[in-house]
Order: sequence, then C-alpha cells, then structure tokens
Amino acid sequence: MEGHEFLAKMNRVAAPPGFEEGVMAKLSAARAEQARIRRANFRYAFAGSAGLVLVGFVLLNPSLFLKEPILTFADREAPTVPSIAVFETMDYASEFRNAQSQPRTVYILEQVSESVSSGIIY
Repeated sequence: MEGHEFLAKMNRVAAPPGFEEGVMAKLSAARAEQARIRRANFRYAFAGSAGLVLVGFVLLNPSLFLKEPILTFADREAPTVPSIAVFETMDYASEFRNAQSQPRTVYILEQVSESVSSGIIY
C-alpha cells in the first residue's frame, strides 16, 4: 500500500497541555444540558397529554351538556299526576275491506302424530 511509508516517517505531535481535561469538561457539561432538556421535554409531554385527556373528557361527556329543568314554586307544589302513555291510532278499516275482497282461506288440518290428543278440536 502506498503512502504508509510517509506516515511512518512523520513526527508524532502531542496535544497541548490541558486539552484532554477541557474536552472532558465540555463533554460532561453537554451531557448535563441534554439531560436538562430531556426532563423539560418530558414535563411538556406530560402536561400536553394530561390536557388532551381533560379536553377529551369534556367533549365526550354528554352529562356536562344536559341541563336540569328549573322548577318554579308552582311546579314544586303541584300534585304529581301519573303519566299516561299515548299511542298512535290505527285505522284498520281499509285492511278489513281488502281482506273481504280476497277469497276465503281454507285450512286443512291433518294429524301428524300417532297418538290422539283429546285437547285438539277440529
């Protein structure tokens, strides 16, 4: 390999005094700064997730939007009346007229079991 003989002939150079200690001090300071930033980011992430949960609870909780009726004094003193169910009325007259115009249905009853039951009336 070419060029290695030139490297072997070069003189070795030493680092200036205090260089290694300065690099190690800056390295530990940089690590401490990164740890401080990481803790601050964790606090912001925790606060943001807590806020998101709170907003979700408020938006998705229907009981917060339901308001109770305000009763007046007369409403509170009025006697309670049982509620009556109101049903929609049906007009079966048209169905009855349509049923009469159709031919009458004939049912053919046939015994399907071998035992005779006295409860069956033909």
